[in-house]
Amino acid sequence: MSDFELLPDPDRIVNGLRDTGYNFNTAIADIVDNSIAANATQVLVRVDVDPSLHVSICVADNGIGMDLDGLKNAMKYGSKERENKSSLGKFGLGLKTASTAFCRQLSVISKKTREDKLQKVQWDLDHICEKNSWALKILEVDSDEIDFFDSVAIDGHGTLVVWDKVDRLLKEYKSDSTAKRALQKKITDLKFHLSMVFQRFLDEKDSRASDVEIYVNDEKLEPWDPFCTQEEKSENVQTQNVPIEVDGRKVGSFKIAAHIIPRKSEFSSKEASDRARGNNDYQGFYVYRENRLIHYGDWLGFFTKEPHYSLLRVDFSFTHELDEFLNVDIKKSRILLISEIENFLMEFLAAPRREAQKRYRDGETKKISTTGKDAHAPANSNIDAKGSSVESSNITPTGNENEALVKNNRGEFTKTITIVNEVDPKQNRVVPVDDIDGGALWEPALVNGKHAVNINQSHPFYKKIYGPILAKSVVVEGLDDLLWSLAEAENSTCNEASIENYEDMRFTVSRILKKLVADLPDPEIDEDEK
Repeated sequence: MSDFELLPDPDRIVNGLRDTGYNFNTAIADIVDNSIAANATQVLVRVDVDPSLHVSICVADNGIGMDLDGLKNAMKYGSKERENKSSLGKFGLGLKTASTAFCRQLSVISKKTREDKLQKVQWDLDHICEKNSWALKILEVDSDEIDFFDSVAIDGHGTLVVWDKVDRLLKEYKSDSTAKRALQKKITDLKFHLSMVFQRFLDEKDSRASDVEIYVNDEKLEPWDPFCTQEEKSENVQTQNVPIEVDGRKVGSFKIAAHIIPRKSEFSSKEASDRARGNNDYQGFYVYRENRLIHYGDWLGFFTKEPHYSLLRVDFSFTHELDEFLNVDIKKSRILLISEIENFLMEFLAAPRREAQKRYRDGETKKISTTGKDAHAPANSNIDAKGSSVESSNITPTGNENEALVKNNRGEFTKTITIVNEVDPKQNRVVPVDDIDGGALWEPALVNGKHAVNINQSHPFYKKIYGPILAKSVVVEGLDDLLWSLAEAENSTCNEASIENYEDMRFTVSRILKKLVADLPDPEIDEDEK
């Protein structure tokens, strides 16, 4: 047998690896990973644009730095594995693939001690393609690079990463002002992304990770806590440390904790509520590898996002020991779960999902109830004015609780009916109530001695049909008139033998309506309107 070395084509490889799926946020986060792996305590990110809209990006740190041999290894595609297995760097590709996803010229400048010479190496994709060779440039450091390096590496050691020939960050825009606004939007998004991904490193009070300061264009980033743990109404509803065994051998463990964040109205301030981003985009798993967020904002394929679970966020934290079993990808942005973990998570999530749904629905009912406080006034007024002319029954309380004597053209009999007195006279015909026994949408009632209908605010029909239109008086009045008419028709046409049939009809119609509206969207009512 014989073999020979078959080298990959440099041009094809470096250009092909530009399309590994990085976005700008994940690419910069990958560079910051290397800074943290080098024990940096400060990282400066700078995004500059000149009048010709040429963008340059620099990331500097005060980490341990590298000599020339170290730089050559760092720039190698598939650099040597780090001795520290818990390092945020993993495959030896991130620096190169993350950078060249957006630029055609990547420079790395570094030194290990104050006395060392500052060394600069560079991958220039155009140079590689021209030479068709893995030709790494060794260059002199210019004065601007020295100044930026010295601004963070005050102890004489650190690393500076520079992106030039940035060709994949901005699209072609019709005007310079539009391009600059688009770049500013990307910078704003980057700040939040880094605040979220490196939260545990940025938070001085969090002992799980080393302390690191990160600046973007001179703004110091504050940690973003997805679980809102500083809010009084935020709750950790379930936590477990779970060992993982493969073939009877423990290979590691992970920690999982389910958090329910407050509803919008329950936050300590509007600013805290806005910062929490309590919408559908941020529900789901937050997956941390070595305390660095690598995936967030979905249910890992277990469930689709629904408004009912917008308050639920789940912390899934693991160490490098589980890399092999979770199939962490190059960008450190995705994991694939083995079946043992999948089965555990399905069981674990059941109780937190129920609790999150309950709290969401409770808050939703409260919002609808408050928003619709006066929504039924027109129907009450209309029915009170015309009710006596259409009523074909007479209902008189017997003195026993919720029992009345009913007289209609079918006879005279006693009937159980909800009786309420001393209610606001303007709301004694159509009365929204928190719930009705048996879950019916409506029921006949006697309020202040007048024929009325109770409407169940907890029923999905009320939430999904009434909820979005409570401010539209004509539509609400029409629905109210309909339900009051059904209640009055029951009073006028039932007899002692058919009372149960009418009750069955109400419950059956209510169950049917519940199923019919199940797939309709939940109303989004702005709590600021309350």
